[in-house]
This record gives sequence, structure tokens and C-alpha cells, in this order.
Amino acid sequence: MPEIIFLWLGLLCLGYFVGIARYVGWTSKFPIVWAGLGAGLLLTGILILTENLSKKAELLCCAMGILLLVSVVVVVAVIASVMFLPVEPDLDYLVVLGAQVMGTRPSLSLQYRIDSACEYLKENPGTRAVLSGGKGPDEGISEARCMYEEMLRQGVDREQLILEDRSASTSQNIEFTRNLLKEKTEREEGTEGRARRLKVGIVTNGFHLFRGMAIARKKTDWQVYGIGAKSNAFLLPNYLFREFFCVIKDKLVGNL
Repeated sequence: MPEIIFLWLGLLCLGYFVGIARYVGWTSKFPIVWAGLGAGLLLTGILILTENLSKKAELLCCAMGILLLVSVVVVVAVIASVMFLPVEPDLDYLVVLGAQVMGTRPSLSLQYRIDSACEYLKENPGTRAVLSGGKGPDEGISEARCMYEEMLRQGVDREQLILEDRSASTSQNIEFTRNLLKEKTEREEGTEGRARRLKVGIVTNGFHLFRGMAIARKKTDWQVYGIGAKSNAFLLPNYLFREFFCVIKDKLVGNL
């Protein structure tokens, strides 16, 4: 029985890897994890089926598989718990977290974030947005600049937009924006600005919202709210699995 489960899961992972490659090409390295996981599961299933794995090793593989599965389910459940939060109106600022830029155009994930931010800013003209994201090695322009140009194209008032174009991770998105807003608030509001807790909405895809909000609560004194943008349904399992590892990593290094 265990060998059948390993074989079917291995085929499922490899099939999903092929599906991702055909759907979006090689725009991300993470899907290779699905290929590695699938190959490992298939090999384990074959070794059990051909009785080339000792009973002790078989039990160890089963235990490790169950541990990984339970861990992923628990973390994904926590992530999912904030994916569809109600939207808080009249926030002081939005922080729109950057994502991959394809040349000078936003990736689908980034486009969804832009669309959500544009909708909010048009409905709440008193809110300003920090567009946070630097320029990656394969990107033609910074993520912040890409968001800025697309939001202007969609009719957002440029006076509502602030660029933060140095960050290279979610943690840096929050840290650099915190410093930028602190200086800006003190400059514009003086002593009152230093004492006031800003109401800030984190704008990102639903799968990324838990980590973005958790880092913001850890590293700032903001009143933190979440605005979850859409995610591609086919790629959502890939995003959630990747986010599982990111949550673990950020917890270990003290970002959460």
C-alpha cells in the first residue's frame, strides 16, 4: 500500500511540474522542487515495490512523508486564514509589495497586486501608496517603477504614489518602507506624526498576505491591515508550497 501512495504522489508532482513549465515556461526556479520531490517519491515507491528497501528505511520514509504533509497542511491553513480579509477603508497608506517584472511589464502576480491597489486608491482618494520593490537581475526596470507606470496608466493620481525601489525581499519591503514613512510623517506632521500610529494596508496576493502582514507587525508600530489580491488558480498550489518554505525561513531568522 505505501508504494502505491508514493508512486501516485510522485507522478502527480512530476505532472504538475510539467504543467507549470508548459503554462509559464522557466520564469521561476522553484517549480524544480516539484520535479525533485516527484522523482524522490517515485524512486521510494519503486524501491518499496521491488523490496529493495529495508522495513526500517520504509518506515522512516513514511514518517518523513507524513511529517512533511502535516507541516505543509498546518502552515497553509494559517496562510489561508488571512487570504480573504474584509478591506478596511480610509487607510493612511498602502504598501504594495513587489513581484517579478518581465522585462518592463508586470508578471501576472504583480498585475493582480497593481489592480487591487488601483481599485482601493480610486475608492479612497485620501490614501497614499508606497510601491515597494527593487530591480532584480533579469528585470528591465525596478518593481516599484513598473507598478508606478502601470498605476498611472490606470488613472491613479501620481500624488498618491511613493516609490521605494531598493528592497529585494519581503522583509526589506517592510523595513525600507517603515523608514521612509517615518521620515515622511515626521517631516509633514512633526511631533504629532511621531506619536500617531499609522493605519497601513499590505497589498499582495492572498498566498503572500500572511507573511507580509506578520513581518509588518513584527518590524513596525503600524496598525496593520491586509488587502489580498487575486492569485492564478492553477499556480496557487505552487505558490502555497513555496510560501510554506518562506514562512519557515522567516520564522527561523526572526522576521516573524
